[in-house]
Amino acid sequence: MDEVAKLTGRVYKPFQYEGAPDAEKVIISMGSSCDVAHETVNKMLESGEKVGIVKCHLYRPFSVEYLMKVLPKTVKKIAVLDRTKEPGALGEPLFLDVKALFQGRENAPMVIGGRYGLSSKDTTPAQIVAVFDNLELKVPKPDFTIGIVDDVTFKSLPVKEEISIVKPGTT
Repeated sequence: MDEVAKLTGRVYKPFQYEGAPDAEKVIISMGSSCDVAHETVNKMLESGEKVGIVKCHLYRPFSVEYLMKVLPKTVKKIAVLDRTKEPGALGEPLFLDVKALFQGRENAPMVIGGRYGLSSKDTTPAQIVAVFDNLELKVPKPDFTIGIVDDVTFKSLPVKEEISIVKPGTT
């Protein structure tokens, strides 16, 4: 990845953290949710919230070392977002790896998983806020869905009014 950075000027690491250095609530995701989550985290930081996003750029081989290097030590709750639904599994792939990472560790954060982007739905800032709001609950809803209204299994998180993450002077 260092070689790619030299050639392109774009720096990628297996995991990249964006957010408060003392974040207590963090989303871990990869793919299309990362940019909107990053911009939403930036907006939430302006309000003094202790939140962050870990963007997974290299999923396999899964590196515990690199993830732990970027994850703030202050994290108490993690929501892992996968863009897949694995009905016959115990959970989605990234969620299961992150959950296994903390198995048996002292003072491990709570880890829950959810889905985004099902049926090719866009992920919005309000949905990312809903994920953080869910983490704020004493008992967060596990196995949740954002982006669609799930009126069969009732796994959708409630979404409040949409927020703007557009920077003034940009379109």
